Amino acid sequence: MKYKSVVITKKGPPDVLKIIEMNLRQPQTGEVLIRVLATGVGRTDIVMRYGYYPFAPKMPFVPGYEIVGVVEAVGENVNRVDIGDRVAALTVYGGYAEYIYLYQNDLVIVPAALDPAQVAALILNYGTAYQMLHRLAGVKSGDRVLITGTSGGV
Repeated sequence: MKYKSVVITKKGPPDVLKIIEMNLRQPQTGEVLIRVLATGVGRTDIVMRYGYYPFAPKMPFVPGYEIVGVVEAVGENVNRVDIGDRVAALTVYGGYAEYIYLYQNDLVIVPAALDPAQVAALILNYGTAYQMLHRLAGVKSGDRVLITGTSGGV
């Protein structure tokens, strides 16, 4: 069976994105096959497309920084998620696809009642804001915080 992915073929504007077909395979040991329901489209994806993101893989590659999807199959030794579970992940790349292979430790369970598109918007944006406030600044209940700008996704 085949599935579609969007690939950055070279540096440049949106027309460097191409849809390709890839072969679907069974997940390997420790891997989870996820049918992608939603993925974010953010500034980092654009920066990658223009070749300015230092952690991007060599082109061509599939962008897509975060995903929400449904577990379709699991490899051997996978015991944290089951087929049918809705999951989310911060992928950095690979999310612009109908399917993605990830390791179980990279996944978090998402309640089925939540909208996949809304959850996808939370993965990087909320996660970054939360870490900045709680891990870095140590903000606690009752503290006051001045936020001087909220113009970007993060």
